[in-house]
Amino acid sequence: MEFAAKITEITENKAKEDQIYFVDGCHPRHNPVAGYGWIRKGEDRSIPSNTGREHLNLNGAYNPEKHEAVVIESEWVNAQSTIEMIEEIQKKQPVGRIILFADNARYYKCEKIRDYLNENTRVTFIYLPPYSPNLNLIERLWKFFKKKVLCQKYYPTLEKMRKATHDFFD
Repeated sequence: MEFAAKITEITENKAKEDQIYFVDGCHPRHNPVAGYGWIRKGEDRSIPSNTGREHLNLNGAYNPEKHEAVVIESEWVNAQSTIEMIEEIQKKQPVGRIILFADNARYYKCEKIRDYLNENTRVTFIYLPPYSPNLNLIERLWKFFKKKVLCQKYYPTLEKMRKATHDFFD
């Protein structure tokens, strides 16, 4: 109930130029996702695959009011990539508060982020209750991305998967 009250307070006191974003990281593996399929009894089907060790590191923010996403790829999803993502959001939204709803990942709560927020007072983090990915709207975007880009698709190289990923978010 405490979280619901906080949401109500934020939405009621939000100015027109203020924007809400839901943020999270995603790490799609360079391997096909076999979503579904039927095979007749006695038949064999093979699914081409890769080592499965390579993956992309995506840090994203989804604005449900404008249906826009800011997604950056970096070597790691950490405090530095989160700051880069926030700066991309600030470029898109030069005025108003930026309210970020995030899970309780360490890289969203670390000292580097707290120091950054002290200098950038128009950015506010609101942390979702633990173990509640259903409240983070960007999870639905990640699911849609995986369905459109990864499900039933084979990319022979990581670069081809990376291009398909960037094309989807562009």
